[in-house]
Amino acid sequence: MKLGVVVWVEGTTVKFRVREGVLVERGQLVKVEDRSQKFVLRVYDFKPESLLTPAEVAIVSKKKQEGENAPIYDKGLRLYDTALATIICQIDEDGVPHGPTGVPSLFTDVETLDKLDLEQLNLDTGDLPIGFVRVGHKTADIQVTLKGDKVIPHHILVCGVTGSGKSNLGKVLAAAVMSVPEPRYSLVIFDCESEYFSGASHDQYGLVHLPEAEDRLFYVTGRVDEPSIVTYEFNFNGELVERKILAYPLRVYYSELNPSDFAMTGEFSSPQEELLWLLYRRFKENWLEKLLELTSREIYDLLNKLAKTSTINVTKRKIRHMLGAGDIFVNEEGGFELSKAIISAIKQGKVVLVDIPYATEGEEKLLSAMIARKIFKVYEGLRKFDPAAWERLPYVLIMVEEAHRYLAKHALTGGEVRENIFSIISKRGRKYKVGALYITQMPGEIAETVIRQALTKIVLPLPTRPDYTKVIQYSPYLDEAEQEIKTLDRGDALIVSPPSGLRFAVPAKIFSFEKLVERRLRVELDKIKMATYSSF
Repeated sequence: MKLGVVVWVEGTTVKFRVREGVLVERGQLVKVEDRSQKFVLRVYDFKPESLLTPAEVAIVSKKKQEGENAPIYDKGLRLYDTALATIICQIDEDGVPHGPTGVPSLFTDVETLDKLDLEQLNLDTGDLPIGFVRVGHKTADIQVTLKGDKVIPHHILVCGVTGSGKSNLGKVLAAAVMSVPEPRYSLVIFDCESEYFSGASHDQYGLVHLPEAEDRLFYVTGRVDEPSIVTYEFNFNGELVERKILAYPLRVYYSELNPSDFAMTGEFSSPQEELLWLLYRRFKENWLEKLLELTSREIYDLLNKLAKTSTINVTKRKIRHMLGAGDIFVNEEGGFELSKAIISAIKQGKVVLVDIPYATEGEEKLLSAMIARKIFKVYEGLRKFDPAAWERLPYVLIMVEEAHRYLAKHALTGGEVRENIFSIISKRGRKYKVGALYITQMPGEIAETVIRQALTKIVLPLPTRPDYTKVIQYSPYLDEAEQEIKTLDRGDALIVSPPSGLRFAVPAKIFSFEKLVERRLRVELDKIKMATYSSF
């Protein structure tokens, strides 16, 4: 459908006159065909053009205010709407898309995209589907997919305000990882709200409802006391569906912890970190127990006065805060190690769901840092000493909820910002197939280096200036997207992913996880019925 006519071009910015009676939306993709080339544009703003004199404006506005008819002489020539758009790519006569190297001529027609145009943009060449292309507020029948092997090592940043759909996107991405036929990828989730396993409420879905859950979900929970299979039953369309999920107890023994696990939280100063290692060298596996049992004076004497008593006191307080009340971290002899079980599940390409709804902030920080550090250590070690085994490992993506708490550009206490395992992964993870999924509602608080190194960005509704300004500043293709980001609806997104071959900020509608689960459940039940009928 014809939308208008090009009336001005400068650089990659195109202004076109909007055809009377036609609705053009901010964020809409449109095209201009000229000289065997197809230019694809994204609308980012509007500007009415008026050749009316100030006297005419005063007269017409007064009459309209009074409810009177106010005809305008030659209205179509002297008063019309224009839309501002940026050229996002150029498709040559062979149908190959590339960056814009030319501009459309003046007075060429601007039209809507058809299905062939969208297919030529190559938005569906990856193996992790996350949504549909969005044209304005409507969705097209073309999927947007990410290339997991390219995207995961270079990290993903997801940002949006509360209620923008971040958790839904996390579940959709987990479902995509679980549905890859070969276990090429693994995802580690730390679920502080207990909403990923069975849904946030009884009428919502979680990962356990997916048909792939029995083979591809590894559930770490405080609901079991030993490694076991948990049975979960639910009804769908009048049918009883049963899932058997491999579960592992949420328990970490003191013997599993070493000073690096605490140091990699970024919460300990250099003198405090040195104290931890002094204790470790002095007491070996019992170092943590001795730190908690002995008085500061006794530790001071045993370490030959190498650490100040004030440092010992502060370190003991921080350690106790992170270990919590003993619900997760326990001072007992253990017969199994949580980190080894998680790494084994990762090697099998499973989604690892660590359910920690009652964990304190300290426990959550220590647990996530410990698991992330050990994953990174295994991948790094195999890459250096057994490259053949490393090649067989799946790409692993570690989800970091509330990322601004771990990767802040300023320390909350006002002191120096200490490096932690997640900042290390952001810098070095790409070399070892280890990536991070940073989810935050305050990207403006995250260190600039982290935002730069997350090459894939999924921007959900984000109306606050400090936040969207930071994302735009360190992202390609978002220069003219400020107004669109502020006006996105829940579930709407702009996706920037050069590793996936996306050459512009793709307007997308993220899948609804609820609808995705229902669609897969219907397929699963249909297959069961077909198998039942064929057996007779």
